[in-house]
Amino acid sequence: MAWTPEQQQAIDLEGKNIIVSAGAGSGKTAVLTARTLRKLQSGIHVNELLILTFTNAAAAEMKERIRKAIKKANLKEQLDYLDSAYITTFDSFALSGVKKYHTLLNLSPNISIMDSSIEILKTNEIIDEIFEN
Repeated sequence: MAWTPEQQQAIDLEGKNIIVSAGAGSGKTAVLTARTLRKLQSGIHVNELLILTFTNAAAAEMKERIRKAIKKANLKEQLDYLDSAYITTFDSFALSGVKKYHTLLNLSPNISIMDSSIEILKTNEIIDEIFEN
């Protein structure tokens, strides 16, 4: 695949964490897959990387593309690490940190991410309560 200079830089940049931010259909997933594959070929295990996306669907797509790239590159030993790799959403990653350190944060270990439909209901309840008072 022919990469743009910016995409190639995102694939090749070393010694720094990166954020790949671009519009839909711009090749973000392909770039991150290529970056991940390059790291795996240099001896890093896939479960030593942190790959964050905004949606569960994007995380699942990323994991599947990485799986296919691993097979194509004949890095089959990496498949053993893929299921324990941290390829997830920003909110899920943040939640895992909050759960891990809940005692330091003085929070319940049962904290979870609220579903958006429940959030709307709770918001409406709170707004109604404010106006009633």
